[in-house]
Amino acid sequence: MWSWLTIAVVLTSFRGSELSNFSTEGSGDFPSPPVSLAEQLKFSPSVDDSLLTRNISKRAADFYNGIIDREFYTPFVLSRPSIPKTAVLAFDRPLQRGNAVPQVQYIGLWAPRGQPPHWGAIGLNSVGKLDGIFVKDGRIFNLSRPELINTPIRLLQYVGTADRNNFRFSWVRAIDADVATVVSEKKYGDLCSPRMAPAIIQDQGFEFLGEADIDNRVMYYVHDGLATKVEKDIYTTKVFLLSKTRCQCSCPLEIY
Repeated sequence: MWSWLTIAVVLTSFRGSELSNFSTEGSGDFPSPPVSLAEQLKFSPSVDDSLLTRNISKRAADFYNGIIDREFYTPFVLSRPSIPKTAVLAFDRPLQRGNAVPQVQYIGLWAPRGQPPHWGAIGLNSVGKLDGIFVKDGRIFNLSRPELINTPIRLLQYVGTADRNNFRFSWVRAIDADVATVVSEKKYGDLCSPRMAPAIIQDQGFEFLGEADIDNRVMYYVHDGLATKVEKDIYTTKVFLLSKTRCQCSCPLEIY
């Protein structure tokens, strides 16, 4: 049984870059060592073995608005979990964890009524059970907690074709991203609410899915059981944002 944690605010360094760790609550990150990749793939209908070696690419794109329609979300409740083939996989492949087992994670949106929305990760925990992890107000919240297990979450999905939709999803480094095209959500009816977007930090063989405040250029994610904030140079160079882009055959291909 996982216990609640309350950890004082601390400052730490992460591979030579400035990060801040906030007080946290919940069971923390998907624990290490995680279940095998084969076990993760069993619950992932949109993943196949080719994802282990396939590179991700992004191409130049025209201007598009980052708002997406309701059809690009599908309901998800942890007490009755179902992940469709259309669900969007973070980086379109298992996320790297250094020398540890890569982790399969999907993009979830948690929008408590009357509160700002938050993006997080949906994946298997160390005992092979689906769980969700989100950062809210500097604290970690896991969907496996009894009071949250029936909380409705929306999984991001891609339905239809790029020709029909006139766009596709791609991961763009923050320094190169046009924030107008980044997939984002904000508190309904609050013009001052920042736009929150799915984000991945990639650093020296480690990749973590979290969320970014694209108006204030900061990212929040969970690492070693701590809610972690990244900003400044590490945000612009090591954080990737999910964007709406349209591919052009003549555009140069960038591999990362």
